[in-house]
Amino acid sequence: MLAKQISIFIENKEGRLAEVTAILRDANVNIRALSLADTTDFGVLRLIVNDNEKAEAALKKKVLPWE
Repeated sequence: MLAKQISIFIENKEGRLAEVTAILRDANVNIRALSLADTTDFGVLRLIVNDNEKAEAALKKKVLPWE
């Protein structure tokens, strides 16, 4: 089985993970696996989801405050 991963560079602030997961929830995208590696200021969120195209479109459509 081949799984593609989505990586998102996010600011390490309260609520950022909740914002990303809410965007995916609203797009009806299910998270199958999640990994977060962080430093003091930023982190890399890695996701495996059930629909990569839908997830990427939803995340790109939403203007994220840390971009």
